Amino acid sequence: MKAIQFNNLNKTPIRTKSWVNINDISLGELNIGDLRNFDNVKIKCSDDVDIQKLAKDKIFPLYKKFQYGVSEELIKQGKEDFDHGYLITIGKDQIIDEPIVIEFDFDKDNSTLVDNLIIIGEENSKASIIVKYKSLDDSTGYHNGICTVFSKKDSEIKLTKVNFLNDNIAHFDSNVSDVEEDGRVDFITIDLGGKYSVYNYHGDLIGDKATSNVNSIYLGSKKKLIDINYIIAHKGKMSNSNINVKGALQGEAKKAFKGTLDFKTGASKSVGAEDEYCMLLSKKARAKAMPILLCSEDDVSGEHAASSGRIDENKLFYLMSRGLSYDEAKIIIVRAAFNPIIDSIGHESIIEEILENVDRGLKNE
Repeated sequence: MKAIQFNNLNKTPIRTKSWVNINDISLGELNIGDLRNFDNVKIKCSDDVDIQKLAKDKIFPLYKKFQYGVSEELIKQGKEDFDHGYLITIGKDQIIDEPIVIEFDFDKDNSTLVDNLIIIGEENSKASIIVKYKSLDDSTGYHNGICTVFSKKDSEIKLTKVNFLNDNIAHFDSNVSDVEEDGRVDFITIDLGGKYSVYNYHGDLIGDKATSNVNSIYLGSKKKLIDINYIIAHKGKMSNSNINVKGALQGEAKKAFKGTLDFKTGASKSVGAEDEYCMLLSKKARAKAMPILLCSEDDVSGEHAASSGRIDENKLFYLMSRGLSYDEAKIIIVRAAFNPIIDSIGHESIIEEILENVDRGLKNE
């Protein structure tokens, strides 16, 4: 087994007091196994979708000097040592109606994965890409994924990442988007598995009227650790962003949320908002949050909020008085918070699978 130090990951753009213990996350030494060929990959898409395998000696011109990622080492690993890399190009004026689905299935023979995705939405194009990571058994494993999205003028890209991994897998996911004039990137994460889940998204709104929305749900059980770092940088005029995160923790799970809206000079008349809410379903679950607003431009509007609390006892009592058990009532309340984000994915079978996993996760604790 290969041992690597995973320390000082997912750093915030600005530092706060060290005793708050939210500036970064350190996991210590992890045995991630030997990186070898990962064979369990399925791709479902229409014939008119341009998907090419990345060749390691041909991808570097597409790498801009983005400041993003869980760590420099993991970004480097994703660029240079990936098992699977794909370049997905949505052509000019092309509208892809059916979602493009890429599924990575983990098992004892496919327990370590490094993947690298590059998505290009040419002018006036539209597409939805869903990437699913799923465990087929309880094997210990490791995943490191990186994804770069280029949204050209008037294009719309929706990227959904779904985590169905077992609780023996360390899951690291780094994403960046480059959004031009009138372009739009919607980033959705569904985190329902993994021993560790560390997420990083950096939306770079470089064009006027560029938009990036982040919608995310997470469910933590047992002793799971979740660390989320979402950053959106407003650079173009009249750019728009929204970060919406809903989560639930039970057992001894711990979560740290860091959300940053950064209004750069020149981003006049831009609007951004972020909101994170965590439901604590046990007395030992712990949640931390640090919403951040950075501003070097006067004529902008930014809102931020983060909160956590126990599940509403009045709602529980009402539902249980109608004949539901505690677990059934709890599931209804959590689902009510999660459903708007889940429904936005727009893929019926994956939505059903997500709801089944949410129910199973809440019942099994």
